[in-house]
Amino acid sequence: MSTAARVMADCQVVVIDDDPELCYMLNELLRTDGYVTATFQSGAEGLKVLRNSLPQLVILDLQMPDMDGFQVLRHLRMESDVPVLILTARGDDRDRIRGFELGADDYLPKPFNPRELLLRVQAIMKRTAPLAATASTEVGPLMLERLKCLAHVGSRTAKLTSAEARALEALMRTPDRVVSKDELTRFALGRGRMPYERAIDTHISHLRTKIGKDVAGESPIRNVRGAGYLLLSDWDPGPA
Repeated sequence: MSTAARVMADCQVVVIDDDPELCYMLNELLRTDGYVTATFQSGAEGLKVLRNSLPQLVILDLQMPDMDGFQVLRHLRMESDVPVLILTARGDDRDRIRGFELGADDYLPKPFNPRELLLRVQAIMKRTAPLAATASTEVGPLMLERLKCLAHVGSRTAKLTSAEARALEALMRTPDRVVSKDELTRFALGRGRMPYERAIDTHISHLRTKIGKDVAGESPIRNVRGAGYLLLSDWDPGPA
C-alpha cells in the first residue's frame, strides 16, 4: 500500500490549502476535536489523492497557484458528492457564489474563528451521516432519494448536492407551507443563518434549475417575499 493510501485509509477530513501554517493549524485543531485528517498544499496533489479515496469532508482553499479551488471542485464534482467546505476571502461574494454554483456545501470567510470552523465541520458531519438506504420522500410528481441525493420528476433524474437534498427534504416535509430561510439554513446547512447571508438562496436557486418548471413555465418552489420558500404539492411538470 502506498504512503498516500495509508494516510487516507481512515481519513475523515482532507484539508487542501497552499498555506503551510494554516494547514498545520487546521490539522492540530481538527485532531484535537477527534478527527483523523490529511493535509495537502497543492490542489493537483489533493485531487489526485481524492480520486482514489474519499473522506467525509474536504476543506478547500480557493486561492492556490497550481490548481485553484474552483478547478479542484469542478473536477471533484464530476466524480463525487463528498461534502466540501470552501475557505474564501472575507466579503468576496463572487468567490462564494461561484463555489456554490460548482457544488460546494458551505463556506467560511478568512480569517475565521477556529471554534466556528469546528462547529461547521460538526454540522456537516451530522447532516451527511448515512441514512437508511430506503429513505425517500414523494410530493406530487417529485420524489427525493435522500441517501443518493437524487431528485426524480417523471422519467427525469437530477443529481443534487447534499445541501440541496437537505433543503429539498425540508420543503417536502411540509408542502404548501412556507419554510423560513432560518429553518432551511438550520436543516440544510446544520447551522444558524448569518445576517444578510444568501447561502440558502443560492442552494434553492440551483434546486429550481435542477427540478425544472411546470407547464406554465414556473418553478414549483415559490419564493414568498420576506417569509421564505414553499414547495407546491400539486403541480404539473408536463410530458416526460
